[in-house]
Formats: sequence, C-alpha cells, structure tokens
Amino acid sequence: MRLKELGAKVYVISRPKEQIFSDKVKNYYPLNSQNIIEAFADCGTIINTIPYNVIPEEALNLKNMPYILDIASFPYGISEDIVKKYKDKINYKLYLGIPSKFAPKEASRVLLKILEKEVIKK
Repeated sequence: MRLKELGAKVYVISRPKEQIFSDKVKNYYPLNSQNIIEAFADCGTIINTIPYNVIPEEALNLKNMPYILDIASFPYGISEDIVKKYKDKINYKLYLGIPSKFAPKEASRVLLKILEKEVIKK
C-alpha cells in the first residue's frame, strides 16, 4: 500500500481467479506466468516475496533490466543458477524472508524496513 501511495504501479502475482478479480478491484495489476515477462519490460524495480522461482530467465533478456529485490525464503523468486549466469547483467539483491505463515506481523515489519532501505529512500 505504501508504494502505491508514492505513485508506484504495483503488480501482484495471483493464481486463483477470485484473487485476480480482487486485485483488479483494488487497483493492483495482476500477473501470472504468461504476462510476467511483459511486466518486466515496464518495471524499474521488481520486489519478490514468493518463495518459488517465479522470475523466468526470459525476463532477463530484455533491454530494460529492472532492479530485482528478492525478499523470499528458499528457493527464492529466481533460480540461483540464473542469478549466477546473469550476474554481470542484472542488479539483484537477496534478503532472506521470514515465513509469513509463522510470523506474519514480524514478516511485515521486516519487509517494510527492507523496502524503505532499498526502494523508497532511493
């Protein structure tokens, strides 16, 4: 919510159709595996909080290369092999996430601190 208040266009990855509808209603832009590459071409910063490899290698072959901030538990949002392969091309930073399933309030606090440090204050 804080990023939207700053004028950011916020995309979210949604799987269930009900969630995609909900995201559209809240003025977020829903993504899925088919349109994530299109979103990369439009973004300056990617913030991933999903502990699943959702960022495909094809997204790293675009002219526009956003800053990728990965705040997720293993296996992270992007494969470690892909990060190594593109280390000279991408601007990638990994912060290990706190599983929100076990500590949702603390995970939110940590996420906000990281976002303020890495994105909002830049």
